Amino acid sequence: MIQVSKGRAFRQVQYLIEQSRQGNHVLFAPEEIRRVLMKSSGQPQSLANAVQEAMEVEPHLEKLLGLLSLDGKRAYLETLDRKTYEKVVKAYFNIVENSLLENAPSREDLH
Repeated sequence: MIQVSKGRAFRQVQYLIEQSRQGNHVLFAPEEIRRVLMKSSGQPQSLANAVQEAMEVEPHLEKLLGLLSLDGKRAYLETLDRKTYEKVVKAYFNIVENSLLENAPSREDLH
């Protein structure tokens, strides 16, 4: 589980996720998002592989989300090798997707 302490870093994580929920992806270039997500879209993953990948990427997400500036976050992303970078992008968008699902009105709320 990714831990971000309260305070400035926590508020920035909330800001990043809220921006992404609105379609403003400030950490990643649109062409990179498209490339990574298109590459992984048709590849089903076993539960064991998904868990392994999550464990591999967790320290990178913690580091990324703990940095206080957007420039620092972008600079950190540039230090990652291609494979790790792609895993971070996928994990980040998984977090955004889960946030959208958690905050979506239920069917009962719509009736």
